[in-house]
This record gives sequence, structure tokens and C-alpha cells, in this order.
Amino acid sequence: MLLQSPRGTRDWLPEEAYVKRLVSEKIRKVFESYGYGEIITPAFEYLELLKAKAGEEVVNQIYYFKDKAGRELGLRFEMTTPIARIVASKPDLAKPIRFYYIQPVWRYEEPQRGRLREFWQAGIELFGVAGPEGDAEVVAVTYDALTESGVQEFEISVNDRRVVEDILLSNSVAQERLPDALRILDKLDKFGESYIIDEFEKIGVSREKSSQMLIKLKESRLDIELSTPEGKRGLDHLSRVVDLLKSVYGVNVKVDYSIVRGLGYYTGFVFEVKPKTSSDVGSIAGGGRYDDLVSTLGGPKLPATGMAIGVDRLLEVLKLQGKPTITYNEVDVYIIPLAKKQETVAKAVEIAKKLRREGLKVIVEGTDRSLAKALEYASKKGSRFVIIIGEKELSSGTLTIRDMKEWVEHKLQEEKALEMIINSRT
Repeated sequence: MLLQSPRGTRDWLPEEAYVKRLVSEKIRKVFESYGYGEIITPAFEYLELLKAKAGEEVVNQIYYFKDKAGRELGLRFEMTTPIARIVASKPDLAKPIRFYYIQPVWRYEEPQRGRLREFWQAGIELFGVAGPEGDAEVVAVTYDALTESGVQEFEISVNDRRVVEDILLSNSVAQERLPDALRILDKLDKFGESYIIDEFEKIGVSREKSSQMLIKLKESRLDIELSTPEGKRGLDHLSRVVDLLKSVYGVNVKVDYSIVRGLGYYTGFVFEVKPKTSSDVGSIAGGGRYDDLVSTLGGPKLPATGMAIGVDRLLEVLKLQGKPTITYNEVDVYIIPLAKKQETVAKAVEIAKKLRREGLKVIVEGTDRSLAKALEYASKKGSRFVIIIGEKELSSGTLTIRDMKEWVEHKLQEEKALEMIINSRT
């Protein structure tokens, strides 16, 4: 049992970590190209902060504990709330504020494909832009980041919570039960319509009204009839975001009034991204507007919108699509000093330093195993070249080079040998 990682967590071995880093760096490049700056927050926050606007279901998923001084703390379950805390505590930050992150988060929920209890998110937060331009930018960044990562054929579904609330209120959902109704509706994709109708009946909505409501939520038009001023404002905002995305960014999206997002701090525009293939993985990105969060935490009233990409799920989708196609090797050059004499070891370290300065990954053999065993190990590590240094090489100023890819051996003067290895990368 002690040799297993805790349930809902995983280990990242070098090849897996390398792929994650490659994909993460592609996403980072897109974030920074839009002018977002990286932010890093503590892994744990005060529990009261995390519970502020999370919603009942997410609160129950927080890993919480008391420290030795009795303070109630919790591991962050997403990055928006900690970042909103920073913004609330620093009112002098120039607006708009653009932050990005690539960090792990934790939720005590049932582990599923591409989503464990510890998982990585890459996202952005935009503070200080109230209009549809802010939401359009966030969706555009998401689109570019996913495209740059290599994922193929994904669909972006958009909505505005104010529209959904209008539809719910028009179908006999009481004002005080709106949070419950939104929480139920968020499970539509996971559990289906029958579950939604059963759960709505528990909060006082007839099965007939629930069925009518689900029919209206399936609409994808932007000219639906709404009854509340707030719902109409939400529909207008949504229409403008959709138009901006198409006309300015060249991004086509689908209107889906059943998208609500599970976190309690969302106030308006929301969206989700799902792959058209590998649909069982679930959404790979999502986000929306949370205009009240900063003020709820004690800061000024400040409009805000953002998104997060589920890195683990994204990697799962890329794997299913046969991407990214990489050749991973832990080491480029493996140097074997024969006889382990001080002179050969010193030369091996000298050569290694020169190659490392050129950006190559180099290991110097440090055991007493045989040449055959050392060569076998170098092959398993994926080393392209093996340099063998013995007394003959020292006296003649040469290096014996084995090309493990072409399976040929060269004896060259040191300068020529290093030049050949360095130039082999191009």
C-alpha cells in the first residue's frame, strides 16, 4: 500500500512529464502573446476564502485541514478564487489586469478519465473589462491555445446564466431555488434528461414544466423570447460575444442554453469546450464571467472573466488523437571513461561541460560496470551518441564515438568529434 500513490493522484515519469511540459509551454506561449503575465499562488488558502462563492457541491470537494495553530485551511480547488483574493488585496494594480497560470489543483471527487483528484489547469483571468469584448478575448485565447496544443475538431458552446435564470423562473422555479436549479442543470450532460426532471420535481417543479423548460434550453437561436429585463440583457450580451468571435476573431461557436458551469461565482457569460471525438473525456476547457467575486472577497466592484484548460484531459485527448508525436530521449550523449582513472574521468567531465554548454543532455558513466552493460544502459536511455575515453584516446587527443542511431563507430580528433555531435542536431 505504501508503494502506491494516494487514490486520485498519479506519478509523472520523465517521458510523461516531458510531454506535459511541451504542451504546457505551447499554451504558455499563446497566453503571453495576448499580454497575460504568469501568477503563482499558495497551494492552500484559508478555508473561509475557498468556500466564499464555490457552491455547495464544490465546497464538499475541498481538501481541508487545521494547521498546528488551529487555522482552518484548504487546498485550492481552482485558481480563480486565489487570484481574485490577490486582486482584491491590491486595488492599485493597473486595470485591466491580465493574469495566467499553469498549476495543480485538488478536489475530493470520484476519479475519472482524464480527471483525478489532483489535476493541472492552465488558465487566464481578465479583470476590469465589463463588456463582451472581454469574454470574446477569453474565448479567443482558449481557441488559440487549444489549436496550438494540437487538439483537433473541438466545439465551443456558449451561454449566459441570466438567460438560463429567465427560462427557469418562467417555468415555475422559485427565485430562492435558483442555485439548486442551476446545480441540477449542470448535471444534464452527465446524467441525462430523466435525472434532471426527477431532481426538479424535488424542488417543486412539475414534470410537465421541466420537460417544457428542457425543450427551450435546447434552442440554439439568439432570438428566443424572454420575460425578465436581466434575461434580455444577458441575451444581448451573449449575441454580441458571438458576433465578435465570428467577425473579429474568426471563431465560430455554438449557442447552448443548458451550459451553466458548476461553480457558484459565475454571473453571466459562460462557455465550455468539448472535443468532437473522444466525447467520453468530457469538457477540456471552460470558463465565464464572475463580476461579483472580487467585491465578495472584500475588494472593489470589478468585472472579471476567465477560463481554465484541463491539462490532464487535454493530454488524454491528444493521446487518443495520436498526438503529440515526439521522440523522447533522456540523454543526448553518454560518456564512458574507461578504467575510472582520474585522468579519464576528468576528461569525461571536461567534454560533458562543453556539450552541456551547447544545450545537450549529457551523462558521465559513474559505475564500475562493464563496457557492454554501460552501452546497453545508454541505449535504453535513448542516447544518440556514446563517447568512450580510455588511455589511448587521452594520449592521442582523440575520442571514440559510437553513433547509436546509425550503429557506426568513429575515431576522431576531439574538436572534430564534438563538432560532429553538435551539428547532428540540425
